[in-house]
Amino acid sequence: MNKNYPPVAYDVQSDPANESCYSYYLRNTERYGEYTVFSHQGKEHGKAEFIADIEAMAAFFKNELKLGRGDVLSAFLPPCIEGIIVFYAVNKIGGIVNFIHPMLPENQVDEILRLTKSNAVITPDFLASRLSALLKKYELPCVLTVSSAYAIDNKYDARPNAEALSSLKGRADKTYSYPEMLFKYKDERVESVKENENDIAMFSQGGGTTGKSKTIMIKNSNLNHLVRSIGSILPVTEEHGVETEVCAMPFFHVYGMASGGLSAMHSGKKVIFFPKFEPDSFVKALQNNKVVQFNGVPGLFRKLLVTPGFDGPHLANLKVMYCGGDDVRPALQNAYDAILSKYGSQAQICAGWGLTECCASCTANPYYKNKLGSVGIPLKNIDVCVFDPETNAPLPQGEIGQLAVSGPTVMAGYLETVKEERGKGIYVDKNGKQWVLTGDLGKIDEDGYVVFAGRIKRLIIISGYNVYPNDIEKLLTDNLSYIRECCAVQGYDENGRSLVRLYIVTADGETDKEKRFEEIKELCLQKIHRFAVPRDIRYIDVLPTTPVGKIDFMKLTQIRPNIK
Repeated sequence: MNKNYPPVAYDVQSDPANESCYSYYLRNTERYGEYTVFSHQGKEHGKAEFIADIEAMAAFFKNELKLGRGDVLSAFLPPCIEGIIVFYAVNKIGGIVNFIHPMLPENQVDEILRLTKSNAVITPDFLASRLSALLKKYELPCVLTVSSAYAIDNKYDARPNAEALSSLKGRADKTYSYPEMLFKYKDERVESVKENENDIAMFSQGGGTTGKSKTIMIKNSNLNHLVRSIGSILPVTEEHGVETEVCAMPFFHVYGMASGGLSAMHSGKKVIFFPKFEPDSFVKALQNNKVVQFNGVPGLFRKLLVTPGFDGPHLANLKVMYCGGDDVRPALQNAYDAILSKYGSQAQICAGWGLTECCASCTANPYYKNKLGSVGIPLKNIDVCVFDPETNAPLPQGEIGQLAVSGPTVMAGYLETVKEERGKGIYVDKNGKQWVLTGDLGKIDEDGYVVFAGRIKRLIIISGYNVYPNDIEKLLTDNLSYIRECCAVQGYDENGRSLVRLYIVTADGETDKEKRFEEIKELCLQKIHRFAVPRDIRYIDVLPTTPVGKIDFMKLTQIRPNIK
């Protein structure tokens, strides 16, 4: 454990009241005064401008798009300041922001737009053509952002590219330019929705507790309490607008939006967003700013370590780095310890754990008491318990079972067309307390730290990306005649890194492994995300089954190896 830092939190001191996320932000940051809130391509922007742009966009959404309480704006935005501004603007008037992975296949986007009953869409101009058919189908208005807007002297002069405008002509119900709307409504204000802590603020796509993708409903109070909880484990921001946090985690996952974007905004740090993680640009940001914090998945940390220029005196500024999506291997931690200590920094990579149903952050290692091999302690006001997977009875300390989470960050439920499906994944104990049954295995050690042990649900997570085995299995059996049946499960490589392991029962008995691996790889790359491509293929005569005749995937799932 690193005990050299005092256990103090950053100065988000107030508990959430019956308020929106935007109201909570204004109340928490009022005492900071004017400071630099964000920087984009080296151009800095202050708090007064930030708030003015939120107010302008809120007026636009209400007056021109007629959005109000409960209406949905679907956002195809990467990590960028526009995403934060849009979220707070919609939040002010009581709407819901539905962040969607910009590169999801069209059929999945179609289903999400239909299920959420989206009223409008906002997207970067360079992605507009991909959405044109769906905009026409649902007769939705579209707002186009321009990546250069906050990098030029006059943001109002930025214009969407002609190709984007052309692709939406006759398809979008109406097309709007984000910079033009900022200018049109720059001096206007609209009334805020009041007493709305239990209103839905955000939809996020998650794995559910069954491994099937679900739309998760997240309330204002969920996000506000998460921001407050994160503040209890982070160091004080000593120089507002100078100390910097770099954010590269996607907004379509609540971890990037809440634990990254919203948390950074409340802390009073200057924030630099990276719509796409580019190691060289990331390193330049570290060199040219007083970066005290950044978060990421293990892959991000590994790439930075071998990027020229990462090693340098600028690392002395770092106070903490948080890693989620997978565990931190000792070799990676040791490599960072060596390079940071060379420049006098006591920062470490601190592992955390959570799931979308609980705003993605449930436990984390405090920067001042980091325990390697664990995923930290429960955040403020969040309870983590270990249940027997069969009976849901609490297990004694030190025993491995299913991790369950309770507290103010627990979701409102799933947005499903069948009402009975909405409460799935939430267990109510005999005392009436609600728990999310995570489908993850773990234990609580003698110091109260949570130790992650693997997954009992079918969802596979690789570098923070959700991989659904059913998608892989259906794709292969529908398209490759020589596969009679198959089962995709969690596996690990020789370094303990997560991968997809595929078991195949062939229809013809032939096992030309090299040829067929290439065919499987090519098909998967064409149809699904690259993280879902099986990297470990094994042939089996018969897939094991449960007593009721279902494929027993747990018998094929690899338990996390103990890599030293």
